[in-house]
Amino acid sequence: MAERRRLPVLSNQPAASKPDEEEPRPPWHWVGFGTVAIFAAWLPLAYVAGAVSAKVMAARFGADASKDAIDLALSAMTSGERARLMATVALPSILGLAIAAFGGGFVVGRFGTGTGVREAAMSGGVTALVASAMAFAGFTAATLIAAAVTFAVAIGFAAWGGLVGASRRPSAGAPGGAA
Repeated sequence: MAERRRLPVLSNQPAASKPDEEEPRPPWHWVGFGTVAIFAAWLPLAYVAGAVSAKVMAARFGADASKDAIDLALSAMTSGERARLMATVALPSILGLAIAAFGGGFVVGRFGTGTGVREAAMSGGVTALVASAMAFAGFTAATLIAAAVTFAVAIGFAAWGGLVGASRRPSAGAPGGAA
């Protein structure tokens, strides 16, 4: 009878062909990971923010108000009242982006090797760039202000998250950590 052939176990490779430790990813890879993390967290938060904003508008103008009725009511408001209403409607979305950017920046700062505030802020900037490009509807004062707020919030909170994440990174001498 022929000798039985056995398949090699994947983790049973000779030490010469498998290094003890993987080479760490370059820091720029973590910019992409942070961007994906921000979008992944921002999506459900944006859904909740949209629902909250719709409730605010329904409470202010009525649940069955048409676009024309809302436009008429907005034109009758003073500029201060209109600004307060728009800030109230935008606030949930801004808070959702801030939470998501902080979380994505934290991931970059905490788990990235050789990363910190700069890479976390860059992931916030890429997120803001993609989001602003997707929402672009022409150059108007409103779109420029929205883009500026998006960049400021995403970069600022991602950098803050990166700072906090880097401070939570285990030190090289600590048990279980070699960052």
